[in-house]
Amino acid sequence: MISLQGLNQANAATYFLDRNVEAGRGEDVALYYLDQSTSYSQLLDLACRAGNLFLNSGIDYENRVVIILPDSPIHVVALLGLIRIGAVPVTLSTRLSPDDYLYVFADCRPKGLVIGQEHVYVMESVRRQLEENSFPFPKNTWVVGSGQAPSHYRLLEDLLSQSSSEPVVRKSSRDDTAIIQYTSGSTGTPKGVVHLHRGLLQVTGYLARRLGMNEADKIFSVAKLSFGYGLGNSVLLPFSLGACSILHPGLADPFTIYDMLIRHRPTVFFGVPSLYSAMLQVNVCETDFDPATLRVCVSAGEHLSASLFHKWKERFGHEILDGLGSTECLHIFISGEIGRIKPGSVGTPIEGCDTKLLDDNGEPVNEGEIGHLYVKSPANAARYWNKHDETTATMIGPWIRTGDLLYQDEEGYYYYVGRSDDVIKVGALKVTPIEVEECLLKFEGIKECAVAGVTTKEGIASIHAYVCLNEGWEPSRRLKRVLKEYVQNSISPYKCPREIQFVTALPKTVNGKIARYRLSEVATV
Repeated sequence: MISLQGLNQANAATYFLDRNVEAGRGEDVALYYLDQSTSYSQLLDLACRAGNLFLNSGIDYENRVVIILPDSPIHVVALLGLIRIGAVPVTLSTRLSPDDYLYVFADCRPKGLVIGQEHVYVMESVRRQLEENSFPFPKNTWVVGSGQAPSHYRLLEDLLSQSSSEPVVRKSSRDDTAIIQYTSGSTGTPKGVVHLHRGLLQVTGYLARRLGMNEADKIFSVAKLSFGYGLGNSVLLPFSLGACSILHPGLADPFTIYDMLIRHRPTVFFGVPSLYSAMLQVNVCETDFDPATLRVCVSAGEHLSASLFHKWKERFGHEILDGLGSTECLHIFISGEIGRIKPGSVGTPIEGCDTKLLDDNGEPVNEGEIGHLYVKSPANAARYWNKHDETTATMIGPWIRTGDLLYQDEEGYYYYVGRSDDVIKVGALKVTPIEVEECLLKFEGIKECAVAGVTTKEGIASIHAYVCLNEGWEPSRRLKRVLKEYVQNSISPYKCPREIQFVTALPKTVNGKIARYRLSEVATV
């Protein structure tokens, strides 16, 4: 008879919830949301109710269920309830376009759907288009919130109150699919990244030690639960420690974020460079916002410039720990370390993560030379959903080719150069957008900028800069000349933008990254 003992069973949801209750943290706060708090015991009760509800509705092993909800306790409940029964949540941003939703639904063919009331109208449009093209729409649909909805939508919160709270955990393997996350689409069509239970279980421990975190921490993340950075910050990391997180359902504008920091007084703050920059533009009353309550400030998602690092430290007294991660690796794998930060560097590999830099031919580069980054991490994704060619090109054995270009100094610190597909070839020379952007950002009048290559009809590449000015600065031909001279005198002349366009805003993805492929669409002023 075959033994079943070697099935390598583990369910990530029990590690993040049941373990904390069993350890005596049941009455400790797991989530702060608006003016409410949810304890670990309450969260476990709701997750069990959700698991039973989904299971009794016909959601089974490996069935995909799309979640489109603002960051909230009910979002976490749905997520962990699905994982408990071996189903696969597919978390999507609330800010995607109807076409993006249509693409993802056709790609992953979910059997269930959990949405907020505000998305019912959009989903009905998606449903009609899917059916017109012979794609299925989820048979099981739940809606959160009050209001009118088509009859085939059921009210999730009402049903949870009626569902059994009997603990339910389906037997799962560490190598079963736990969650699918779609990339932000900063380079075009999003890809579904398949993460296993083992990845969710292993992603956070080493980073927590790097950041010096413990169960007493209150964590606030501007990145949303629908992204790897946000999921790790707001659920995986705090719940692995028995700590608590602060959820914010709305947009991350600087005024709202200051209000959250003042109201909840988190000890660990996860932001992104564009938000840190925007927060520095706001005059906040120092008697209201006490930066001393913060212990750690972390940045990821885009490159954190040395100038922004120094400006933040000068104003608030805190260093920002830069980090580098990706959806494919679930969370941060390289970061700074408290007391050992080099401004402009993304830091060193986190314990448990192996990294290497290779040239275009797959050979190791020398110290100081730019190379393609490869990462081997216990949290690496298994594959892309429905994309075999992209999987084999990116996930090479235990390594993931991240698409990032970096170099290392003599002490092993990494420095981010840019994305490999963003490099601009000017004649026989290569220019990385970040180098030009960092130069421009040191100019007093520039609030934000982006650089990209533009190819003429003759096939000649040139550098274009898109610049947002600070208040009090006006676009002019003279300012363009001044900026070009500034770049020429600061870095190599061949790196100077051929064109400088003044814009009111830069195109961003839903998680705040610059969408470089859309820069040509930006209206000039």
